[in-house]
Amino acid sequence: MSVRALVVGVGGVGAAVAVCWSLFAPAEVTRDQVESGTLSQVADAPSDALNCEGGLRAEVGAAQSCTLIRGDEKFSVNLTVTDVDGERVSWDSVVAGAPESGQRVPVAELEIRTREVLARERPVEVVTCNGALPGVVGAVQDCTMTSRGARHAVLVEVATVTPDHVRWGVTVTE
Repeated sequence: MSVRALVVGVGGVGAAVAVCWSLFAPAEVTRDQVESGTLSQVADAPSDALNCEGGLRAEVGAAQSCTLIRGDEKFSVNLTVTDVDGERVSWDSVVAGAPESGQRVPVAELEIRTREVLARERPVEVVTCNGALPGVVGAVQDCTMTSRGARHAVLVEVATVTPDHVRWGVTVTE
């Protein structure tokens, strides 16, 4: 923190002295500070990484977009400065729900929804999928269903994609 005193003398019958103190906030939070501070809030795994173009202006309302790298996917992260108090700068970090590479159905949701579809035709104990389902028409994912103690291979294939939904078909292959 830098402090500067300004002394002003006023002449005349009585001399007055005014002292003005100014506290200077940093002009910018460095790129390294922005990346490490934001990553500590948004990371899901130690292997996650964050890349920002540069520092973040220390001014309420200042904004910047960074890229969160999680495995093979990239997500947009929007930063907005919410408070500047001396040398302390606070900002919000909002991670986009869908990867920049397109929508994906997370593994947990894929398993739950696929189980619901399969359970309409037979008893299903569990459905396990090998990964997330890319939100691209024609994309496929291998899953396994356990029904009455027997395991069956299941193939899910994306049929339609809209900005709000990914719909897929389910085929039991064994």
